[in-house]
Amino acid sequence: MVCEYLGNKSKGVTVSLLACEEIFLADTSAVSCRVDERERSAQQFLDIATTQKMLENGDHLVFGRKSYNLSSKESRQLPSGNVLVDGLEKNVRFLGDSWDSAKAVVQIDSKKAAFFKEQPLIDLVSALCRGTPWRISTDDKCAKLVARQLKDLTVRTTHLPKIQKVFCIFGITKDSAEKQMIKIEDGQISVADYYFRKYLIRLRHAELPCVVERRVNRAGVSSSYYPVELLEVVGGQRVDLKKQTPELVEQLIRGCRLSPTDLMQENDRQRSQASLDNNNPFLKRLGIRIVDEAMKAPASTLCPPAIQYLNSRVEPASNGVLDWRLSAAHGFPEKMFIKPAKPPRRWVVFIMKHAIDKAFADQFITSYMSRAKIHGLILPKVARMEMLEQTDSESLLEKMNGMRKNGVEFVLFITREKKDPIHDELKLLEIKCKVVTQNVSSQTVQKVLNARGAELVLDNILMKTNLKLGGVNHALVTSKVFISHNALPVVEKQWLTLSRMFIGLEMSHAAPQSLFARQSGLPPSEPTIVGMAYSCGNPYYMMGTYWMQQPRKVIITDLKEQVLNALMSYKESDAKQLPSHIVVYRGGVSDGDFIRVMNEEAQEIREAIEVATNNSSSKIRLTIIVVQAHSNYRIFKLNPGQGNAAQQNVPPGTCIDQNIMHPTQTEFILVPHKAIQGCARPIRCTVVVDDEPRMSLEEVEGMTNSLCYMHGIVTSPVSLPAFLYSASSLAKRGRANWKTANDNDDKSVSSGMSDDRRCGDDSDDFFGTLSKEFVPSLRHKFWA
Repeated sequence: MVCEYLGNKSKGVTVSLLACEEIFLADTSAVSCRVDERERSAQQFLDIATTQKMLENGDHLVFGRKSYNLSSKESRQLPSGNVLVDGLEKNVRFLGDSWDSAKAVVQIDSKKAAFFKEQPLIDLVSALCRGTPWRISTDDKCAKLVARQLKDLTVRTTHLPKIQKVFCIFGITKDSAEKQMIKIEDGQISVADYYFRKYLIRLRHAELPCVVERRVNRAGVSSSYYPVELLEVVGGQRVDLKKQTPELVEQLIRGCRLSPTDLMQENDRQRSQASLDNNNPFLKRLGIRIVDEAMKAPASTLCPPAIQYLNSRVEPASNGVLDWRLSAAHGFPEKMFIKPAKPPRRWVVFIMKHAIDKAFADQFITSYMSRAKIHGLILPKVARMEMLEQTDSESLLEKMNGMRKNGVEFVLFITREKKDPIHDELKLLEIKCKVVTQNVSSQTVQKVLNARGAELVLDNILMKTNLKLGGVNHALVTSKVFISHNALPVVEKQWLTLSRMFIGLEMSHAAPQSLFARQSGLPPSEPTIVGMAYSCGNPYYMMGTYWMQQPRKVIITDLKEQVLNALMSYKESDAKQLPSHIVVYRGGVSDGDFIRVMNEEAQEIREAIEVATNNSSSKIRLTIIVVQAHSNYRIFKLNPGQGNAAQQNVPPGTCIDQNIMHPTQTEFILVPHKAIQGCARPIRCTVVVDDEPRMSLEEVEGMTNSLCYMHGIVTSPVSLPAFLYSASSLAKRGRANWKTANDNDDKSVSSGMSDDRRCGDDSDDFFGTLSKEFVPSLRHKFWA
C-alpha cells in the first residue's frame, strides 16, 4: 500500500513520537474565565484518546472529528455508483454550571455520508451515464457531469505487471482513446494503439475519453493518459459537496433522516462500535471511565411572538405553539402585508426556452397579480412578456441592460426546472444590471394552474416578491399569552426596539484544493465570501451585502468599512439617527476563534462606531453573539413516545442554559424551529461581547428566539435568527456569482484544464477591487 502511493522505490515509512509536555486530565483550564488564558491540551488529549481504539481496529476512516465505519453492515448502495456509510462525529467538552464542577463530556452525533464505491472506474462512469457510458462522447451535459465527478478522484491501475500505480485524476480528455495522440520516441501514436503495442491490451471501450494524470517535477508539468477501463476507484473517498448532484442530495436526506427515538438508538450503536465504553483498553490504562447515560438538563419552552399583519394578527395557541399561514381560513378576511412594497414602474416576464406555453403564462400572471392585490401589493400591468431562446451570457446581458435602460425594475423569469442552470447566470446579471429578478419554475406554474393548493403556492411566491421590491411581510409583537403572565410587551418595547440595530455575519469558504494544486504549491483559487445582513431603521426592514477576502481566512476583514456603511444606511432611513445598541449574530466561528472575534472583529466594529459618531460622547453599546449551527448538541425528550417525528421532537422554542453548558461563558442552546421530519438540530449561542449595561440571559434568549420568526419568506420559524439566516444566504449568493463569473466549474474540468487559478495577486487592494466588481447595490432584500 505504501509503495502504491509513494512509488516503487519506497520501502516503508518511519514515524517518530517525541514527548512534548505533561498534562493533567483533571485540568479544567480549558474553561478558564479568561478566554486568552484557556489551555486546551487536556481536551485535545481526551479527543485523541477516545479515537485510538477505532484507529487500532482499522475499521473506521477518520476525517477530523468525523469517523465512518466502512465495514458496517448498515452501509447502503446508492444508484449513482456511491455507497451510504454510517459513522459519528465526536468531540470532547468540559461542561457544567461552574468552573470547579466542570466535567469532561464526550459528545457524539450519528452521521451518514456518501462514499465512492470501490469498483472498476468504467462501472462508475456507466452509473453516471445511466448505464450507457458511450453517452459521454455525444452528450455534453453527461460529459460535464462525468468530468466533475472524476476530477480529484484517486484511482488505481489494473494493467501493470508488478506493482499497480495510484494517482489522482486531473481531468478527462476531449478526444477518445482511439483519437487521443501521445508522443513516443519514433513519433506519435494513439492511446489505444500504445496500450496494444506495449501491453498487448486491446481496449473494449476505445470510444471513451482518457483519464489525465498531471505531474509537477523539476522539469515542469507533464501529463499521462489512461483508458477508463484499466483503472479502479480506490475505496474510502467521500463524495464532497461539489460532486453531490441534486439526486444524490435527495438520497442523502432520505438516508440520514432519523426520528429522535431512532437517533438515540443509532447513537448508542455508534458509541458501541467506536468502543466509547469502559471496555476500551486505552481508556482503562489512563484510568478513564465513561458514564453510559446521556446527560440530563432542565429545559424551558420560550413563548413565541404574535405575528402582526396590516389588518390582523395571529396569536400562539394556549399551549404556546404558533402555526400560521398568509392565506385566511374560509369566511375570514385575507391578511395584508404590514408594509406592501412600492410597485415597480415597469416589470416584465421572460419565459426561458419555451419553459411553458405563453397562454399558460398569461393565466399564471393574472392569478399572480390578483393574489398580490389581495395582500396589498398592487402590481401594474406587465410591460412585456417575451419568450427568450438565446440564453448565452452575452445575449442575456444585452437583454437585461436593455430592460434597465427602459426603466424596468423587476424581471420575473420562468424556467423549465427548479434548479435550472440559467438561474445562477440571471442572478449574476441582477447585480451587474441592477434589476431585481425572481425565478419561478414551470412546475410551480403548473401547481398554480391546477388550482389545488394554488393560493398557498402563490402566497409563497408573493412573500418573496414583496421583500425583493422593498416591502415587509409581517412584524412581531408580544403575544397575549406572554402578557397575561408577565404584563410587559417585551418584544416591541425591549427586544426589537427601533433603536436596536441587528447585524448578521456569515462566511462561505471554498472547497479544499485539488491534489494537483496542493502538490504544485498553487494558492487557493477561490476567495472566502462574507455575507452581512442588517436592520435599517426598524428591525423588520433588512438590507444586505457581501464581499470577498483572502481564501480560508476565518476572521472577517474590511469589517470597519462595511459596518460604517450599514450605520450610515441606518441613519439615512426612517430612524434619522444612529442606533443606541448594535447586536451582532456571528456564524461560522469555532471555540478556538472566540478570542479573535472578541479582539479583532469587535475592535473593527468599535472603530466604525467612532467614525459614525464623530467620536462624540454618545455611546453605542455592542453585543456579539456567536451562533454555532453545527455543534454536536442534540435535545431529546425524556419520554419521546412512539408518535411521528414531529411528535417526538421537542417543541419550537425549547431552550437549555444549565448543566450542559460551558461553565464560564454566557451561552444557551435553542431549538427555535419546528422539526417535522428527522431530529431537530439546536443552535448553540455564546455571548462573547456585551457592553454595559449588560443584557440579561432571559432577554438574549427571548430576543434570539423571536428573531427566528422574522425570516419573512416562510410562515414558520427558521433554525437561525433572521439576520444570520440572510447573511448565510448572501454569502452563498456571492459565491455562486463569483463562480458563474469565473466560469470555473464545468467548462475547465471537462477539457482537462485546471480550475485552480489564483484568485488574488500580491497587491493589498486586490480583494477590495474584486469585491467592487461583484458588490450588490440593490437596496432591498434582493436575495429573498
